[in-house]
Amino acid sequence: MRLKHICLLSIALISPALSFALDPSVINVDNPWLVLRAFLVAYPEDIEGVDYDFQRREWFMSVGEKRLYWAEGRLLPAAEIAMSDKWRPYVDYLYPEEIPNPATFTEDTIRALDADALADNRSNSPSYNFAFYDALYDGRTRRRIESHIVRFDYLGLRVSVHQRLVPALKRVESRIVKLSETDEEVRAFLSSIASIEGYNWREIADSPSRSNHSWGIAVDILPRNWKRKNIYWNWVSTWNDRWMLIPLERRWTPPAAVVEAFEREGFVWGGKWLLWDNMHFEYRPELLVLQKWGHKGDLKAK
Repeated sequence: MRLKHICLLSIALISPALSFALDPSVINVDNPWLVLRAFLVAYPEDIEGVDYDFQRREWFMSVGEKRLYWAEGRLLPAAEIAMSDKWRPYVDYLYPEEIPNPATFTEDTIRALDADALADNRSNSPSYNFAFYDALYDGRTRRRIESHIVRFDYLGLRVSVHQRLVPALKRVESRIVKLSETDEEVRAFLSSIASIEGYNWREIADSPSRSNHSWGIAVDILPRNWKRKNIYWNWVSTWNDRWMLIPLERRWTPPAAVVEAFEREGFVWGGKWLLWDNMHFEYRPELLVLQKWGHKGDLKAK
Protein backbone atom coordinates (compact mmCIF):
# COMPACT_ATOMS: atom_id res chain seq x y z
CA MET A 1 0.00 0.00 0.00
CA ARG A 2 1.28 3.44 -0.85
CA LEU A 3 2.20 5.70 2.01
CA LYS A 4 -0.68 7.87 3.10
CA HIS A 5 0.18 11.47 3.74
CA ILE A 6 -1.22 14.84 4.63
CA CYS A 7 0.37 18.00 3.35
CA LEU A 8 0.24 20.66 6.07
CA LEU A 9 0.61 24.07 4.48
CA SER A 10 -0.10 26.38 7.33
CA ILE A 11 -2.21 26.51 10.42
CA ALA A 12 -3.70 29.67 8.93
CA LEU A 13 -5.52 27.53 6.39
CA ILE A 14 -7.44 25.72 9.15
CA SER A 15 -10.52 27.59 10.23
CA PRO A 16 -12.12 26.33 13.47
CA ALA A 17 -15.44 27.98 12.66
CA LEU A 18 -17.95 25.70 10.94
CA SER A 19 -21.04 27.27 9.43
CA PHE A 20 -24.37 25.80 10.49
CA ALA A 21 -27.50 26.74 8.54
CA LEU A 22 -31.17 26.19 9.17
CA ASP A 23 -31.88 26.15 5.43
CA PRO A 24 -32.76 22.48 4.90
CA SER A 25 -31.40 22.41 1.37
CA VAL A 26 -27.69 23.02 1.93
CA ILE A 27 -24.93 23.64 4.42
CA ASN A 28 -21.32 23.99 3.30
CA VAL A 29 -18.76 22.83 5.83
CA ASP A 30 -16.06 24.92 4.17
CA ASN A 31 -12.94 23.60 5.86
CA PRO A 32 -11.05 21.51 3.29
CA TRP A 33 -8.09 20.49 5.43
CA LEU A 34 -10.32 19.30 8.26
CA VAL A 35 -12.97 17.52 6.19
CA LEU A 36 -10.54 15.83 3.80
CA ARG A 37 -8.51 14.66 6.78
CA ALA A 38 -11.73 13.13 8.17
CA PHE A 39 -12.16 11.25 4.89
CA LEU A 40 -8.59 10.00 5.15
CA VAL A 41 -9.26 8.63 8.63
CA ALA A 42 -12.68 7.22 7.68
CA TYR A 43 -11.56 5.36 4.54
CA PRO A 44 -7.92 4.40 5.25
CA GLU A 45 -7.86 1.57 2.71
CA ASP A 46 -9.16 3.72 -0.13
CA ILE A 47 -7.79 7.24 0.21
CA GLU A 48 -4.09 7.39 -0.53
CA GLY A 49 -3.56 10.89 0.76
CA VAL A 50 -4.64 14.49 1.10
CA ASP A 51 -2.55 17.21 -0.51
CA TYR A 52 -2.62 20.71 -1.99
CA ASP A 53 -2.37 21.50 -5.71
CA PHE A 54 -0.51 24.82 -5.89
CA GLN A 55 -1.24 25.24 -9.58
CA ARG A 56 -5.02 24.87 -9.18
CA ARG A 57 -5.01 26.34 -5.67
CA GLU A 58 -7.19 23.52 -4.45
CA TRP A 59 -6.97 20.83 -1.82
CA PHE A 60 -7.52 17.31 -3.15
CA MET A 61 -7.58 13.71 -2.04
CA SER A 62 -6.35 10.71 -4.00
CA VAL A 63 -8.79 7.81 -4.27
CA GLY A 64 -6.94 5.07 -6.10
CA GLU A 65 -5.80 6.62 -9.37
CA LYS A 66 -8.27 9.49 -9.16
CA ARG A 67 -7.80 12.98 -7.77
CA LEU A 68 -10.91 14.56 -6.29
CA TYR A 69 -10.64 18.28 -5.59
CA TRP A 70 -12.36 20.08 -2.73
CA ALA A 71 -14.07 22.64 -5.05
CA GLU A 72 -15.84 24.33 -2.13
CA GLY A 73 -16.92 20.99 -0.71
CA ARG A 74 -18.06 19.28 -3.92
CA LEU A 75 -15.31 16.61 -4.32
CA LEU A 76 -14.88 16.94 -8.09
CA PRO A 77 -12.51 15.70 -10.80
CA ALA A 78 -10.28 18.45 -12.19
CA ALA A 79 -12.39 18.82 -15.35
CA GLU A 80 -15.48 19.75 -13.32
CA ILE A 81 -14.03 22.25 -10.84
CA ALA A 82 -15.23 25.22 -12.90
CA MET A 83 -18.81 23.92 -12.59
CA SER A 84 -18.76 23.52 -8.80
CA ASP A 85 -21.86 25.68 -8.29
CA LYS A 86 -23.86 23.08 -10.18
CA TRP A 87 -23.45 20.61 -7.33
CA ARG A 88 -24.37 20.34 -3.69
CA PRO A 89 -21.54 20.19 -1.10
CA TYR A 90 -20.80 16.58 -0.25
CA VAL A 91 -20.62 17.14 3.52
CA ASP A 92 -23.78 19.22 3.87
CA TYR A 93 -24.65 18.43 7.46
CA LEU A 94 -22.89 17.40 10.66
CA TYR A 95 -24.07 14.42 12.64
CA PRO A 96 -25.31 15.32 16.15
CA GLU A 97 -24.68 13.33 19.30
CA GLU A 98 -28.27 13.57 20.53
CA ILE A 99 -31.72 13.35 18.96
CA PRO A 100 -33.04 16.88 18.31
CA ASN A 101 -35.84 17.43 20.82
CA PRO A 102 -38.95 19.09 19.33
CA ALA A 103 -39.72 20.60 22.72
CA THR A 104 -36.79 22.97 22.12
CA PHE A 105 -37.63 23.98 18.53
CA THR A 106 -38.01 27.66 17.72
CA GLU A 107 -40.71 29.02 15.42
CA ASP A 108 -38.05 29.49 12.73
CA THR A 109 -37.18 25.80 12.94
CA ILE A 110 -40.83 24.80 12.77
CA ARG A 111 -41.44 26.97 9.72
CA ALA A 112 -38.33 25.57 7.99
CA LEU A 113 -39.70 22.07 8.51
CA ASP A 114 -43.06 22.74 6.88
CA ALA A 115 -43.64 19.84 4.49
CA ASP A 116 -44.54 22.04 1.52
CA ALA A 117 -41.48 24.26 2.01
CA LEU A 118 -39.27 21.18 2.31
CA ALA A 119 -40.67 19.64 -0.87
CA ASP A 120 -40.04 22.86 -2.78
CA ASN A 121 -36.51 23.21 -1.40
CA ARG A 122 -35.56 19.61 -2.10
CA SER A 123 -36.95 19.55 -5.63
CA ASN A 124 -35.12 22.76 -6.56
CA SER A 125 -31.83 22.16 -4.77
CA PRO A 126 -28.79 20.88 -6.69
CA SER A 127 -27.86 17.21 -6.57
CA TYR A 128 -24.59 15.70 -5.39
CA ASN A 129 -21.77 14.95 -7.77
CA PHE A 130 -21.17 11.23 -7.26
CA ALA A 131 -17.50 11.13 -8.30
CA PHE A 132 -16.43 10.05 -4.81
CA TYR A 133 -19.01 7.26 -4.58
CA ASP A 134 -18.18 6.19 -8.13
CA ALA A 135 -14.54 5.81 -7.11
CA LEU A 136 -15.35 4.14 -3.80
CA TYR A 137 -18.23 1.84 -4.76
CA ASP A 138 -17.94 1.53 -8.56
CA GLY A 139 -21.54 2.66 -8.97
CA ARG A 140 -21.74 4.91 -11.99
CA THR A 141 -24.52 2.77 -13.47
CA ARG A 142 -27.10 0.39 -12.07
CA ARG A 143 -25.42 -2.56 -13.79
CA ARG A 144 -22.04 -1.72 -12.27
CA ILE A 145 -23.35 -1.24 -8.75
CA GLU A 146 -25.34 -4.47 -8.91
CA SER A 147 -22.18 -6.38 -9.76
CA HIS A 148 -21.06 -5.53 -6.20
CA ILE A 149 -24.33 -6.26 -4.39
CA VAL A 150 -24.39 -9.39 -2.25
CA ARG A 151 -27.22 -11.02 -0.32
CA PHE A 152 -26.55 -12.50 3.08
CA ASP A 153 -28.23 -13.45 6.36
CA TYR A 154 -28.41 -10.53 8.78
CA LEU A 155 -30.10 -10.40 12.18
CA GLY A 156 -32.12 -13.44 11.19
CA LEU A 157 -33.26 -12.13 7.81
CA ARG A 158 -31.87 -11.77 4.29
CA VAL A 159 -30.58 -8.41 3.10
CA SER A 160 -28.77 -7.13 -0.01
CA VAL A 161 -25.93 -4.61 0.42
CA HIS A 162 -22.68 -3.53 -1.21
CA GLN A 163 -20.04 -6.16 -0.61
CA ARG A 164 -17.77 -3.60 1.06
CA LEU A 165 -20.21 -3.21 3.93
CA VAL A 166 -20.54 -6.87 4.85
CA PRO A 167 -17.61 -6.99 7.34
CA ALA A 168 -18.80 -3.87 9.19
CA LEU A 169 -22.40 -5.11 9.30
CA LYS A 170 -21.27 -8.46 10.64
CA ARG A 171 -19.38 -6.71 13.43
CA VAL A 172 -22.52 -4.74 14.26
CA GLU A 173 -24.54 -7.95 14.29
CA SER A 174 -22.04 -9.64 16.57
CA ARG A 175 -22.24 -6.79 19.09
CA ILE A 176 -26.04 -6.71 19.01
CA VAL A 177 -26.36 -10.48 19.49
CA LYS A 178 -23.87 -10.34 22.37
CA LEU A 179 -25.82 -7.48 23.97
CA SER A 180 -29.07 -9.42 23.65
CA GLU A 181 -27.72 -12.06 26.00
CA THR A 182 -27.97 -9.64 28.94
CA ASP A 183 -30.02 -6.68 27.69
CA GLU A 184 -33.77 -7.37 27.60
CA GLU A 185 -34.49 -4.28 25.45
CA VAL A 186 -32.01 -5.40 22.77
CA ARG A 187 -33.41 -8.93 22.89
CA ALA A 188 -36.93 -7.56 22.36
CA PHE A 189 -35.66 -5.44 19.47
CA LEU A 190 -34.21 -8.51 17.73
CA SER A 191 -37.40 -10.51 18.14
CA SER A 192 -39.51 -7.61 16.81
CA ILE A 193 -37.75 -7.19 13.45
CA ALA A 194 -40.18 -7.75 10.59
CA SER A 195 -37.96 -6.86 7.64
CA ILE A 196 -34.58 -5.41 6.71
CA GLU A 197 -34.28 -3.52 3.44
CA GLY A 198 -30.90 -2.78 1.90
CA TYR A 199 -30.00 -2.18 -1.73
CA ASN A 200 -32.71 -0.48 -3.77
CA TRP A 201 -31.93 1.62 -6.85
CA ARG A 202 -34.01 4.74 -6.29
CA GLU A 203 -33.96 8.50 -5.99
CA ILE A 204 -34.73 10.44 -2.83
CA ALA A 205 -38.34 11.65 -2.70
CA ASP A 206 -38.71 15.29 -3.85
CA SER A 207 -35.00 15.45 -4.70
CA PRO A 208 -32.77 14.93 -7.76
CA SER A 209 -30.30 12.92 -5.67
CA ARG A 210 -30.01 9.16 -5.40
CA SER A 211 -30.71 7.51 -2.07
CA ASN A 212 -27.80 5.80 -0.35
CA HIS A 213 -29.85 2.63 -0.75
CA SER A 214 -28.93 2.92 -4.45
CA TRP A 215 -25.31 2.28 -3.52
CA GLY A 216 -26.15 -0.59 -1.19
CA ILE A 217 -24.71 1.31 1.79
CA ALA A 218 -27.89 1.79 3.82
CA VAL A 219 -30.30 -0.52 5.64
CA ASP A 220 -33.82 0.03 6.93
CA ILE A 221 -34.84 -2.08 9.92
CA LEU A 222 -38.62 -2.23 10.36
CA PRO A 223 -40.30 -3.75 13.43
CA ARG A 224 -43.60 -5.62 13.40
CA ASN A 225 -45.33 -3.11 15.69
CA TRP A 226 -44.03 0.20 14.35
CA LYS A 227 -47.53 1.39 13.40
CA ARG A 228 -48.27 1.91 17.07
CA LYS A 229 -45.78 4.79 16.91
CA ASN A 230 -44.25 7.03 14.25
CA ILE A 231 -41.17 5.91 12.36
CA TYR A 232 -40.63 8.22 9.37
CA TRP A 233 -41.38 11.94 9.10
CA ASN A 234 -42.50 11.83 5.46
CA TRP A 235 -45.20 9.25 6.16
CA VAL A 236 -46.56 11.36 9.02
CA SER A 237 -46.35 14.72 7.22
CA THR A 238 -48.95 13.64 4.65
CA TRP A 239 -51.69 13.97 7.30
CA ASN A 240 -50.09 15.96 10.15
CA ASP A 241 -48.83 19.48 9.37
CA ARG A 242 -47.22 19.64 12.82
CA TRP A 243 -45.32 16.39 12.41
CA MET A 244 -42.06 18.03 13.54
CA LEU A 245 -43.50 18.56 17.04
CA ILE A 246 -44.36 14.91 17.66
CA PRO A 247 -42.71 14.09 21.02
CA LEU A 248 -39.76 11.70 21.00
CA GLU A 249 -41.68 9.16 23.08
CA ARG A 250 -44.24 8.83 20.28
CA ARG A 251 -41.59 7.71 17.78
CA TRP A 252 -40.45 4.13 17.39
CA THR A 253 -36.77 4.06 18.33
CA PRO A 254 -34.20 1.25 18.34
CA PRO A 255 -32.47 0.74 21.70
CA ALA A 256 -29.64 3.20 22.30
CA ALA A 257 -27.21 0.27 22.53
CA VAL A 258 -28.21 -0.81 18.99
CA VAL A 259 -27.69 2.71 17.62
CA GLU A 260 -24.29 2.84 19.32
CA ALA A 261 -23.31 -0.52 17.82
CA PHE A 262 -24.00 0.83 14.33
CA GLU A 263 -22.23 4.13 15.02
CA ARG A 264 -19.11 2.35 16.24
CA GLU A 265 -18.80 0.81 12.77
CA GLY A 266 -19.34 4.03 10.81
CA PHE A 267 -23.13 4.05 10.35
CA VAL A 268 -25.19 7.15 11.11
CA TRP A 269 -28.78 6.73 12.30
CA GLY A 270 -31.63 8.64 10.67
CA GLY A 271 -33.32 9.17 14.04
CA LYS A 272 -30.85 11.97 14.75
CA TRP A 273 -31.90 13.98 11.70
CA LEU A 274 -34.52 16.70 11.96
CA LEU A 275 -36.18 14.90 9.07
CA TRP A 276 -36.17 11.76 11.16
CA ASP A 277 -36.09 8.31 9.60
CA ASN A 278 -35.86 6.03 12.62
CA MET A 279 -35.58 2.77 10.69
CA HIS A 280 -32.59 3.99 8.65
CA PHE A 281 -28.85 3.41 9.06
CA GLU A 282 -26.32 4.47 6.42
CA TYR A 283 -22.56 4.19 6.13
CA ARG A 284 -21.03 7.67 6.54
CA PRO A 285 -17.92 7.15 8.72
CA GLU A 286 -16.50 10.58 7.84
CA LEU A 287 -19.41 12.23 9.70
CA LEU A 288 -18.66 10.21 12.81
CA VAL A 289 -14.99 11.15 12.59
CA LEU A 290 -15.97 14.83 12.46
CA GLN A 291 -18.30 14.30 15.41
CA LYS A 292 -15.50 12.67 17.38
CA TRP A 293 -13.33 15.69 16.67
CA GLY A 294 -15.98 17.93 18.20
CA HIS A 295 -18.12 18.92 15.20
CA LYS A 296 -21.47 17.71 16.45
CA GLY A 297 -23.93 19.45 14.17
CA ASP A 298 -26.89 21.68 14.79
CA LEU A 299 -30.60 21.85 14.09
CA LYS A 300 -30.24 20.89 10.45
CA ALA A 301 -32.78 19.17 8.23
CA LYS A 302 -31.33 16.17 6.40
